[in-house]
Amino acid sequence: MFQKKIKGLKVLYIFLLFTIPVVHIYVPKLSLNVNLLNVCFLGVLFTFSWLFVHIRVESDPKRFVGNFMIMTVLQFLAFLIYELILLFNIGSWAPILHALMLCIVLIVLQAIALSKSRKL
Repeated sequence: MFQKKIKGLKVLYIFLLFTIPVVHIYVPKLSLNVNLLNVCFLGVLFTFSWLFVHIRVESDPKRFVGNFMIMTVLQFLAFLIYELILLFNIGSWAPILHALMLCIVLIVLQAIALSKSRKL
């Protein structure tokens, strides 16, 4: 049962791993270190969010919608703090836009994967 729920998380990991070489080739302004930092942070953030939704829902499946909304709000707050740290430390807009685009795509993928995992 738990492996079916992890299947959607694999989609997020594959997307993140695929973006590393693509961004490194097509966005030369963004350094590899910042690219990896963005990917690692978003990977950890979305993994903890995914686990939060599925572990808490096992005891009461009716809590899925509430947990999903809480997870999304917490993701945005953590992401905005990360963006603020990037802005102050790096000072360039390229890493910030890169992280923002990755986050938007990941939220869409996560919503699709979570809704499919609930039907299984």
